[in-house]
Amino acid sequence: MERRITILKLATLTAILAALSFIPMVPAGHAYNNTAIWQIGFSGNCNNPDLCGPPFGLGGFWGWVEFDQGGVGDATLSECAHLVSDTPPLSGAQGFLIEIENWYVAPGSAGPMTFFVPDGTATIVGHTGGPPVTVPLSSILAADTGFPAVAGHYSTDEILGFSAPGVSFQYQVVQIPNR
Repeated sequence: MERRITILKLATLTAILAALSFIPMVPAGHAYNNTAIWQIGFSGNCNNPDLCGPPFGLGGFWGWVEFDQGGVGDATLSECAHLVSDTPPLSGAQGFLIEIENWYVAPGSAGPMTFFVPDGTATIVGHTGGPPVTVPLSSILAADTGFPAVAGHYSTDEILGFSAPGVSFQYQVVQIPNR
């Protein structure tokens, strides 16, 4: 009896798999907007009090940027500073939700191919001392992002020009193919 049940289970499973093979395949979804042409993942961490003293303090930042066709894009950035101040936003964690406008590539701090973001807005959430606040991007970040517009992986030495204990910076710049 047990053998019949096992054979029946196998026959049922085979029939299900055979039926599924006739279902048309759905194309894979895109993880990014269909106008995305660049993506950057980045992080910076400093736990060396000799190098990361005031005004910045110990801590780090972590984020992601998508540059789309038409000069627009999105970014998300989280940061956390420690031992700087008890006054928000100079200590604790917060996030930035960024809408990018008018990005372009030009010579800058990351070389002859540097991303610039002169316009946009940032909504600051988290340790702000109140509700989320939306501000012009230019009020909190320079237009020169410091990100190279050349695909590749960039580490502390390449980004800062030196390395030290307790200091780690990483950029991963990807040009999305076929766009």
